Amino acid sequence: MQTTAVSAEQLASELMAFLATTMKSAQSEVFRVVEELDLTMTQLKLLHVLDGAEGELTPSELAKHVGLSPAATGRAVDALARQGVVSRREDEADRRVKRLALTEKGREVLERIMAARREGLVAYVETLDPAQRGALSAALRPLLPDDQRTTCAERPA
Repeated sequence: MQTTAVSAEQLASELMAFLATTMKSAQSEVFRVVEELDLTMTQLKLLHVLDGAEGELTPSELAKHVGLSPAATGRAVDALARQGVVSRREDEADRRVKRLALTEKGREVLERIMAARREGLVAYVETLDPAQRGALSAALRPLLPDDQRTTCAERPA
């Protein structure tokens, strides 16, 4: 099998077009769930940052991660804490410092959002014919981390 060289620019353009197409179908389901959960886009960003953090964050650290003022971050965190998706506690060493983390409910919210993304992607992939699905799967599989290759291969087709 002969392969032709593809420039990084060409591949990036093709990936952008593909992602734009797939995300358009997937995002409508995500936005429906976000609206149902009464989350703002800022709150959604905060949840994702807290989920990716390697421990609890202070409000200042969280503000820096999302590029918001401490006051705006504080208001968004207040709302998330009232909803029970973020916990706030005093630091043991310095009671003036607050520590923020996702609660179990917060993790469940993010799982619902990820499930909505997956549902949207399934809807898009269902529009592909079997040959296109096979080609896409064959192209993606070697690019996935080892632990995800196994997980993806075990999912029903």
